[in-house]
Amino acid sequence: MIRFLTRRIAPALLLLQAAYEGLLQIAFLTLGPDTAELDHTDPSGFSPLNAALVVLTLVGLTGGAALLGLERVRSWAPCALTVTWLALLGLGQTVLAVVALATTGSPAGLTLPIALLFAAACATVAVACALTIRTGSGAVRPNTNTAD
Repeated sequence: MIRFLTRRIAPALLLLQAAYEGLLQIAFLTLGPDTAELDHTDPSGFSPLNAALVVLTLVGLTGGAALLGLERVRSWAPCALTVTWLALLGLGQTVLAVVALATTGSPAGLTLPIALLFAAACATVAVACALTIRTGSGAVRPNTNTAD
């Protein structure tokens, strides 16, 4: 069951998060400004920094999905890179889960169930990252040197 969580469920959740983020950014770029923005003199929300953060987020999510789900990527990547990537990804997913739960709003609407589902998905990915690092399945290769 742990293998199914770390190799199938967590990568699928990461790819869903990446797809959601990508579609959201495309929607923001293609939709014109609303009437409230016409009265402001501030520049549009799209900037090089915003683009860099979106690309960094998408690379982080898809790279984490590849490290968790594909044996070929795990065996190719250096141990330090894999452990660092999964640790940062797990930490980021934990922060997202806490933020989602902290900003749920009123419990009467749809905000609460959506926030709970998002927090559960983020917590699942964080647990999968921690389990992968802890068990050493592809992330930390055990020392086979028995020269004592």
